[in-house]
Amino acid sequence: MPYTILIFLTRHPSLTSEEFRNHWENVYIPLNKSLTGHLFPLLFKRHYFARIDRAGFGGAANRDRPALLLRGSVDDFDYDSMGEMTFDSEAAFREYYRVLYEPKAAALLAREEKYFLDTQKVIIVVVGDSTGSR
Repeated sequence: MPYTILIFLTRHPSLTSEEFRNHWENVYIPLNKSLTGHLFPLLFKRHYFARIDRAGFGGAANRDRPALLLRGSVDDFDYDSMGEMTFDSEAAFREYYRVLYEPKAAALLAREEKYFLDTQKVIIVVVGDSTGSR
């Protein structure tokens, strides 16, 4: 049974949305892959939230470019992206996670995270059941 993890990220305040995306795609993900090798998720989707230009209406991290919310408050939703990692099983995820937290890997990833993320706002959650409709 697939095992899915969702990651909600807010960019570091010193970066633009474009710089954040570039760093996640072209620095952090390749580093993660190089550290985890065959343990890297079967699929790691990254979703970037649509933004509008509206000075002074966004949350703290995106004051002038709030997310294009259809419902809810920008004060409650200040994320720049969501990652969706899919593994074969919980055991596969646990092995991946173990490798990420070996001292050398953890130090390399933490250095990059401090550069491009607001690390205090990172949320990572395990998905239980999923259903779909067409």
